[in-house]
Amino acid sequence: MALTQKLDIKLGQGLVMTPQLQMAIKLLQMPMIDLNEFIDSEILENPFLQKDDGVTEVESSAEFETKTADTADHLENTSMDASDDNLALDHSWDNMYESPNMGASASGGSFNETDDSYWENTATKEVTLKDHLTTQLGEAISTPKELFIGHYLIDAIDDAGYMQADISHMAERLKLKEHQITKILSLIQTFEPAGVGARNLAECLRLQLISNNAYTEAHDVILDNLETLARKEFGKLAKMAGISHEEIADLIASITGLNPKPGLKYGSDNASNVIPDVIIRKNEKGIWKQELNAEAMPKVLVNGGFSTQKTEEKQFINERMSRAQWLLKSLEQRARTIHKVAGAILEKQKDFFEFGPEYLQPLTLKDVAELVDVHESTVSRVTNGKYMQTPMGVFELKYFFSSAINTTGGQVGVASESVKQMIKRLIDGEDARKPLSDEKLVGFLKREGVDVARRTVAKYREAMNIPSTTGRRIRF
Repeated sequence: MALTQKLDIKLGQGLVMTPQLQMAIKLLQMPMIDLNEFIDSEILENPFLQKDDGVTEVESSAEFETKTADTADHLENTSMDASDDNLALDHSWDNMYESPNMGASASGGSFNETDDSYWENTATKEVTLKDHLTTQLGEAISTPKELFIGHYLIDAIDDAGYMQADISHMAERLKLKEHQITKILSLIQTFEPAGVGARNLAECLRLQLISNNAYTEAHDVILDNLETLARKEFGKLAKMAGISHEEIADLIASITGLNPKPGLKYGSDNASNVIPDVIIRKNEKGIWKQELNAEAMPKVLVNGGFSTQKTEEKQFINERMSRAQWLLKSLEQRARTIHKVAGAILEKQKDFFEFGPEYLQPLTLKDVAELVDVHESTVSRVTNGKYMQTPMGVFELKYFFSSAINTTGGQVGVASESVKQMIKRLIDGEDARKPLSDEKLVGFLKREGVDVARRTVAKYREAMNIPSTTGRRIRF
């Protein structure tokens, strides 16, 4: 059989993702930290982009588009145009931020130069644990050798306040005697916060008791047997210390009131990975409203002050201008979508913001997608890695999506996260000498209208790291 070649022409339809659409999708699913890194790299590569520092004067969006008419005409014919009806919001673009002073060609908020609080917030640097200890070290020691040892020790203290280095290895590395290092460590252990520089939990708690002038020899029995304390075998501890049950209960109360990680009250040298994209708060009328975190949003401007007559340079300029415009439009699209999705979550979860996690309602991606009029995949991209700041803390947007648990009436479902909070509340209020079994928890939940199986209660309890009745029971 002979092989032959021939040409055929076929007409067909297919979905093609343009570079601009790829950029929009890429930006939409980026967390805030990754987004800012991407913006910084784009600014380095594109001379028509620059950071908005609040004082730089650039051409307006209208002037820019006049100079680049060919590029602008191309952009206006795309689905990502800011005037697209599908992108319309209930609130204007300016109202999505707490600060209304945002230019048409900027993606982000701005500040009022006359606002003293802005400059205070900008100038104030969070004091880290290392900074706090270094300041105290300088006040307590003046000799260079001891200062060096002190700085070396402080560098070995983690964010929780614990000494992570081995003293003997440190002495060998520094060619010093162990007692020279332990002398400085003992000094650091007298610094604030109380308990800092401890090598284990028992030493941390002991240092805090000494600082509070509450330390007794009976405390040593408990601190030397923390595993027994964890098993809540209080009767055994009372017998070991040779004191009554009432006295051991008072000692345990004084210990459980201490801070096991004293260093966490100060800032960390490691940057936090969580930056809220949305802030939820009540307005003057007592109505919950969502607003984008203007301080965290990337502030980018387009600089159109370039012109040339050379064909090669014109092609480069048009390409870079096009990408710059698309970047700004994509950032605005990203902000609008996040704002709309956050508004939908706020509408569906109003009881959560009013009364807490127990009132979280069942919610799916489809529910929000229908409300916002976008595809479910878009909602998935928006909620993954994006965070919402609420009066009850910072939550990832996907936290508010939860499957439904049947109620005893069988009509209205309850969110699984809400059931977890109910279980936690019941366990927090139980008699520690007679903790509630999973079966009893099922009974209490049914009285509150939630119909769940015992194995479901056990699964939720374990997911919250709550031990079984054996691990929660206090033994005298």
